[in-house]
Amino acid sequence: MFALKELANTSAEEARRSLALMASVAADGVPVVEAVAVGGEAVVEVGGGAYYLAPWIEGDHRRGAEMTPETSFHMGEVLGRVRLALGRPGLLPEGEPRAEAPPSVGTAHERIADYLGIIGGRSELDEFDLAAEPLLRSRIGLIDACAHLRPSGALVGPVGWTHGDCQNWNLIWQGDRIAAVLDWDRVRVNPYGEEVVRAATYQCALADGSLDLECVAAIVAGYRSVVPIGAEALVDAVRRRWWKLLTSVWHLKYHYYQGDRSSDWIFFSDERLLRWWTANLDKVESVFGA
Repeated sequence: MFALKELANTSAEEARRSLALMASVAADGVPVVEAVAVGGEAVVEVGGGAYYLAPWIEGDHRRGAEMTPETSFHMGEVLGRVRLALGRPGLLPEGEPRAEAPPSVGTAHERIADYLGIIGGRSELDEFDLAAEPLLRSRIGLIDACAHLRPSGALVGPVGWTHGDCQNWNLIWQGDRIAAVLDWDRVRVNPYGEEVVRAATYQCALADGSLDLECVAAIVAGYRSVVPIGAEALVDAVRRRWWKLLTSVWHLKYHYYQGDRSSDWIFFSDERLLRWWTANLDKVESVFGA
């Protein structure tokens, strides 16, 4: 049995480069599933799309209340091994992260106004429209209230090659151990702090939007047991990640422009996380910065 992955948000060339790393990454102790070559190619381009095939692996995805401090520590260890494996000398060229300033308040307003305009122009609102519209209007007020907290200045902390999308849907668990880290087609140069914060806040988010901060702390501790990272780098990454969540409504692009409703539930899940995180910003930063 196999899993077929259609590439999105990455080129076939980038995916080929990333998938070619799997043997080296596995040798460094990261559990992976290597792509299956088809006609000698790891990535096949057909009908305008690009795909790769990998053996199916049994296991489950876990998140939130399914995590424990012990499994969280183990996840942090795996994240640390990913960093070391991708940082092996000579494996990848040196690079710089994409220079993207945190979105301005004005940019965030424009993004939200676009979708409010779409909703407002409809002759009849559906259930999603009715739920999303008040949240978007409330988000504008929240952005304005938090404008003084927008991160500024240069990135803090080390940067290097990262998995790029190390979150719950790309981790396969068997029992209390990660059996495979999936979807290596987005390997990119990023701040290491961003990789840790993004992974931890996805993995430790509970159904009500709160973060299990004990599990967050365990992920950081597990990561630091393998590779060092300073408190300043993590605190900077927390603020930048929170601001990105506050100013982004990426889910609505798929809903309103592509007719794809698969991310609808994530919009509401992220909204709950955002509200809790905003109310507990100092607490979250102190846990990562401990």
